[in-house]
Amino acid sequence: MKLNAKKTKDMWICFGKSIPQPPNLYIGDVMIERVNSFKLLGVSCQSNMKWNSHIKEITRKGNRRLCHLRQCRKAHLPTEVGLATYCTKISPLLEYAAPVWGGLPHYLVNDLECIQRRSLRIIGLPIHFPRLVREEIHFPRLVREEIHFPRLVREEIS
Repeated sequence: MKLNAKKTKDMWICFGKSIPQPPNLYIGDVMIERVNSFKLLGVSCQSNMKWNSHIKEITRKGNRRLCHLRQCRKAHLPTEVGLATYCTKISPLLEYAAPVWGGLPHYLVNDLECIQRRSLRIIGLPIHFPRLVREEIHFPRLVREEIHFPRLVREEIS
């Protein structure tokens, strides 16, 4: 296998407060760039396994995509069209790779659910739905209990 030294990055995962200074890595004569975060398959990973930068990026994109819902409302389209627009434009963004970054602190989950609440408000639905109704129209809560990726990484490293 041939590695491209220009595209290869080196990131050390460390949960301690003092980060050890590991030796530099080389491919041939080229030193590999050391980074604290990188984007892999659309998910921003940080060396401390926190997801702040990823959630910040998702909320930025989600807020921009709310304009699609506003256009539906401005055109006086039925609620079903607004829901379909949400399910195709916003929901995939909020839920992409969620099993990997699941188990977020509540302040980050609140950032994501704020976009959901805004979507409901723009579509013209009540913000507080019973759980069954939320699931039926594909507005699940974004609190994930499936896989806690940072915990898995800690267990593998230990």
